[in-house]
Amino acid sequence: MAGEAPDPKTIGSWEDAFQYPIAAVRGMERQLRNDIGSNREKLRSLVGASYRDLLGTAESIIQMDGQMQQVESYIGDMAAKILVLSRLLHKKISQREHPPQYLELLRNRLATLRRRLLIKIDRHLKSLESSESTLIEAMCAFSLATSSSCTDVLRHFHHIRQSALLELGQTGNDNKRISKSLQLIVKTLRDCQTIVPARLARALDALKSAPLMEGPDFQVLRELNLDLHQKWLGEDINTFTPYVRHDDLPKTEADRLLEQWARTAFSTFHRHLREMIELVEDPTTIVQLRQELLELWLLNKRHSMGAGAYDVLNGIRNAFNSRFKNLIHQHTTNLSAVSSSVETLLENWNDGFSDAFSPIWDNAVLTLDAGSGGVALKDELYRRAFSRSGSVETTFSAYTRWLEGINNLERWITRMQEKKWTDELDDMDEEEETLEDLHNMLSEDDPHLLHKTLEDDLEDSFSMLRNVIQSHAKTLLSNNGTSAPKSVFLLRVWRDIASHLPSIYRDLKSESPFVPLLQTRVSKTVLRKPVSNCDKRISKSSQYKRLQARVLWEGDPQLPVLPSAWAFRFLHETVKSMTDFGADIWTPQATDILKQQIRDALAPIVKKLPELQREVNGHASDDRPRIDDEETSHTPESEAESDIQKQDQDQKDNDEQETDAGENAKTEEKLQNGNTPPLKPTQKPKGDHPIELSSPSSEVIMDIKTQRLFDAIYLDHALTVKFKTIAPDDDPEHENMTLPDLFDGAQSSILDDLQTEDVQQWERNLERMRKDAGAYWKRTELLFGLLG
Repeated sequence: MAGEAPDPKTIGSWEDAFQYPIAAVRGMERQLRNDIGSNREKLRSLVGASYRDLLGTAESIIQMDGQMQQVESYIGDMAAKILVLSRLLHKKISQREHPPQYLELLRNRLATLRRRLLIKIDRHLKSLESSESTLIEAMCAFSLATSSSCTDVLRHFHHIRQSALLELGQTGNDNKRISKSLQLIVKTLRDCQTIVPARLARALDALKSAPLMEGPDFQVLRELNLDLHQKWLGEDINTFTPYVRHDDLPKTEADRLLEQWARTAFSTFHRHLREMIELVEDPTTIVQLRQELLELWLLNKRHSMGAGAYDVLNGIRNAFNSRFKNLIHQHTTNLSAVSSSVETLLENWNDGFSDAFSPIWDNAVLTLDAGSGGVALKDELYRRAFSRSGSVETTFSAYTRWLEGINNLERWITRMQEKKWTDELDDMDEEEETLEDLHNMLSEDDPHLLHKTLEDDLEDSFSMLRNVIQSHAKTLLSNNGTSAPKSVFLLRVWRDIASHLPSIYRDLKSESPFVPLLQTRVSKTVLRKPVSNCDKRISKSSQYKRLQARVLWEGDPQLPVLPSAWAFRFLHETVKSMTDFGADIWTPQATDILKQQIRDALAPIVKKLPELQREVNGHASDDRPRIDDEETSHTPESEAESDIQKQDQDQKDNDEQETDAGENAKTEEKLQNGNTPPLKPTQKPKGDHPIELSSPSSEVIMDIKTQRLFDAIYLDHALTVKFKTIAPDDDPEHENMTLPDLFDGAQSSILDDLQTEDVQQWERNLERMRKDAGAYWKRTELLFGLLG
């Protein structure tokens, strides 16, 4: 077994091959490869020979087809001549005193043969493949079979071609048939101008040049056996010469009849064209058929008669432009499906389900398939990064299908514009200006008309969609309940739509006044809890006997270098609340609106601080609240305050650590120098008695105001509006507000207390705090990325 490789043909399956040694398996492999190569060469030779035979057969078939047409034409001409002689013989026999009984049967047979002959003649007359010589012979046969003049023959030819045109228009919406219709008209015009009246008249006149029986056609027909029977036919039959009127059709009359037929034919063609393309939904088919018909007509425009070359051209253009405009309107109005999807999803909204989306930092991402260029992975990451919930995905899918149809329309309009008609126009015998006008008409005027239609219809459709979303946005803005998730849904839907607009629509002004409305609704919900917590923290910190952050002041004189814990925690909670709704919705405009909302919300809280301190100074100690008072009613505010106290207790008084890691070291340094740390609101001294918050001294009030001013400057950097935005209610007082304007109360209160002090020194201190606050914001702004 190991000495030689077995024959692969004796192996049942590929598993059996591996029972042999490796050398034997490799031998079988080489043998199989050689067999494959040999069989491939044999197959190539066989196919090559068969292909050559096939080409030869096809050529033979083409030659046979041409010969058959010639034979049919010849037989038709001969049959007409035989029919004429047969009718003469029948007439001669019927004039006898005692005609035979089978005479009526012969008459019926002649009538049947005549009908069959006329059908074959008409088939040649209507065929697009019939040559000019074939047409002339068919016309002569018709003239002999029906004793028709040249004018009658032409009228019959026009009738047959008009019937063929009607037949093509009544056999469905096949675009090939409408092309054949124009080809039939063009060929009819070309054939008539070539054949009628001169060549047809000469052919009919040739029928009278000699008796039919003397023609060589009769002598070669063995079936007639003229050698035996001709002498019994009689002199009148042997010398019969058909009389055909060939000179009754002057050139002017032939042109008049052709013009009359052309007007009717083109009218029929235009009607069939409009009816057919109304059933075509594919813009690809419409543009290709337009190009085919225009090319055909431009190459044959010189043969136009009666209808006018430009009238025919404009008829074709108007038919296609009208259909394309209807198709544009039909596709653009389908954007209403997106509006319907939005309304349905909002009506059936289910919080926690309709707005659920998958986070991008999820273990499930690790299991995604990265094959095929990572298409599935990239799509999933994109969907997660933009927080696309099932509701958003459903709406965007409907929009994507609509957009695909619009882009397809735009591509074909652009292709119409790029089409050059150089080859077709070069063959026309026209002036240069006329050719240029034709090119501009087909490659500029028509595409421009369709572009304008598409732009107008897109504007109408998007305006309708904007109105639907704006109506829902106004409703959501007036609703303080569960409207924020719906607002986020509308924002994401419009974001995805606005980022995937049709290319032809991107240059237009796309107004979306509802976006600030939705962003305002979301901003108010985002700030509800952070502002409430901030209000509680500021109120509590104002009751301390001393300023907690005072030990962290630096410089000479000592001034704040760090913001208060409440300011830092407020920004942290705000960013967290923003993240809960998804980072993708916080565009620069949305962030600016949020910052304006923060200013409006914090301004009254910070401004009341100096007044609050003055009221506390005027109260008796029994009127001041105790930290451990348990008689507080269970209101939402008290519950929020309780939550804040629990957070403070859980963090074990490490609020300052959230602002800067170096604060502990600074605090220890202050303690080593003999300073006493301030008491926390929940901290109790030794013993069982709670702390009573006594009125702060004037020095502490000054420290509180100074720290508040530093906090205001720090928040001014955090809440800087980068873009000019207008509030949704169009209130000019809220336009482009800056934080110092809102927190002006803190600085004014301090300046009032410094009327007798060194105001210049205070201005230097203020400048130093501005510098320190700006530097600290630069060090911490990455912690609040969405606000940055």
